[in-house]
Amino acid sequence: MKGGGMNDVGSCCDENSGEEDVSRNDVQNFYSNAAVTAQENLCCPTEYDSSELSHIPKEVLEISYGCGSPVGKAELHAGQTMVDLGSGGGIDCFIAAKHVGETGHVYGIDMTEEMLDVARKNSTQVIKNLGYDNIEFKHGFLENIPIADTSVDLVTSNCVINLSIKKNDVFKEIYRVLKPGGHFLIADIISEIEVPEKMRNNKELWGECISGALTLQEFINYARNNQ
Repeated sequence: MKGGGMNDVGSCCDENSGEEDVSRNDVQNFYSNAAVTAQENLCCPTEYDSSELSHIPKEVLEISYGCGSPVGKAELHAGQTMVDLGSGGGIDCFIAAKHVGETGHVYGIDMTEEMLDVARKNSTQVIKNLGYDNIEFKHGFLENIPIADTSVDLVTSNCVINLSIKKNDVFKEIYRVLKPGGHFLIADIISEIEVPEKMRNNKELWGECISGALTLQEFINYARNNQ
């Protein structure tokens, strides 16, 4: 989980870096395919507590491409509202739905229709297993979250912010939707060194969460500078 920061953003954080070669459409196409055909080697293997998964269909587990478990660290309470950015097949939303209970609400935001189709289809079974409906999946972008201002207690993101070319906009949106006193928990790929330009322009590596990775300090800078 990454947060905090300093002032100046390094050269890897140039919002136009690689933008001519890697577009949002490239990432959408990459994950549209991953929604249809499970990619076992995509991103990082993530181990969830098995007790958190009993109400979640197997199909969702097979297309989980996160690199951590931010929801597992969130200490969510009944009645809270959460939004997961880049929710994919919905695994983190489904886990959160159990924690916030019938009086809470969970939003999943994704730009890939194929992923949303999987999440919405499986939400029917999750709702049945939980005995209540508190989950909503919306089409949208990290840089323009379709959620009202100051409306959520928690924002999570699991190996997705690295996929955005406009990371400043992502963090501005995170702060916009959070309630006063709200917080965000993010799992993401961090690079020990600035990612070389040749790699930043590689569409496949971008989709695999490598080319858009920030160093820890750069990530902290983004998180702190956009409050």
